[in-house]
Amino acid sequence: MNYARYLLITIAVVVALVGISSADTLHVYYGLLHAHTAFSDGSGTPEEAFAAAKAAGLDFFAVTPHNHSSAEAGAKGSRRDGVLIATNHDLYNSTQPQTVHREWKENNHTKTEDLTAKSVVQAANDATTQNFVALFGQEFSTISSSNHINVIDYDQVIAVENGDVAGLVKLLDEVANGGSPPVAQMNHPDIHADLFYKGNVAKKKAKMFNDYGIDNADFGPEFSNFVADTDAQFHLIELLSGPAMKTTPTRLTSDHENDYYFYLVQGLHVSPSAGQDNHYKTWGTMNDIRTGVYADALTKAAILDAMRNQHTFATEDKNLEVKLMINDELMGTALTLDMHSPLDIVVQIKDADEPNADYDVELYYGTVEPENSRTGPEWKAKDGEQDGRERTGNGTVSFDGYIASGQPEFYYVKVTQSGEDQAWSAPVWINHAKASGQVFVWTKNNSSVYHQLGCIWADRIKTENRRTGTTPPAGRHLHACVFPENLEDDDGH
Repeated sequence: MNYARYLLITIAVVVALVGISSADTLHVYYGLLHAHTAFSDGSGTPEEAFAAAKAAGLDFFAVTPHNHSSAEAGAKGSRRDGVLIATNHDLYNSTQPQTVHREWKENNHTKTEDLTAKSVVQAANDATTQNFVALFGQEFSTISSSNHINVIDYDQVIAVENGDVAGLVKLLDEVANGGSPPVAQMNHPDIHADLFYKGNVAKKKAKMFNDYGIDNADFGPEFSNFVADTDAQFHLIELLSGPAMKTTPTRLTSDHENDYYFYLVQGLHVSPSAGQDNHYKTWGTMNDIRTGVYADALTKAAILDAMRNQHTFATEDKNLEVKLMINDELMGTALTLDMHSPLDIVVQIKDADEPNADYDVELYYGTVEPENSRTGPEWKAKDGEQDGRERTGNGTVSFDGYIASGQPEFYYVKVTQSGEDQAWSAPVWINHAKASGQVFVWTKNNSSVYHQLGCIWADRIKTENRRTGTTPPAGRHLHACVFPENLEDDDGH
């Protein structure tokens, strides 16, 4: 990659409390997007989880039970009680309270409990107020099959086969055609273990080359195909996660900064998020990591729309604000600029309860270069380090003198507060727009045609042969597609 692309002029640091374009009309809200209850290898009820998150001062919170029947395979004690949305869908979306019998082993003794609670969807709907947005979702797949993917705001239990990411994307494509798509988040990514493990432990080697479906069974080894198929429906990447199994508050967490940078290089349009992945009654209180969202209102629709548009940041400080702007456009935006066009890069920082904190602001850059997952290099965040600034107190930092290369590229910032808490912004992409969401379908086998999503002929393509993307394959023409709603019924109508 070529990082030394900026003009050789004096780089000035501008420190001022100034307004920043139309983004000033947006508000910052904080929440978490990954948590469990007794309805999947966790503790407590969805109602308790939402109440605890609200009491902890969060603006939004998602309960995301596992969708698959093997969710409790590694669970212990009260977390292994057989109560799962995979086997009882009413626990996820019934409008009526659910009573379940829980039974588990603890210290070689059998314990039981009869639990009555609202479903995940109903509890979320009832917990949402003008001051708090409760979100429902589910965690798709197992780590060993393709890693986990949170699907937020889909009200049916996902029945796609475990690990079939192509099937999940097909489902999300179909749902998106009916309106606003669910928000999809790549949970606790681990590219190093999936693509670049060099050891000989058979168990670890068996889990390689399948993260989020980057294998021949789903999208093939080329990240260009992976991005073409998933970019329209994937929105977030969990940069901060955990600690899932701790029972008392701790600063301990996992950051996935290298994975974030790696997937941006491959061409995905995803922005950073945070989730505690609670499996005990620690919702919102385990630590101070948060997903920050810039939205125009604290409503479910506004919060989800901001996530779909990548107006997010991940922070280890519960109320640190980080806002990246390039040419007066908010992070998450894709700009179209000619080569040598100037870039006005501004970062706004604010922390209401630490107004005199010291900050290190690091600018990261990358060019979009999709690779082969089996042979490509292991890009890490350090490869994108571009520039740094320091300041004390709330205000803005500017990076002057940068220009557009004319090629697909991105910028984001990492902010370190007083040498401790860190935060990562969403990128601003340049000459690299997110997929529009119009999806085409074709077979990987020899064929002269491709289809629009929803065509009855496209639905007859076997999953293992099915390919989808926002750019149709070269050398084929659009089929004369037929859609179910256009078929005559039995009476000829």
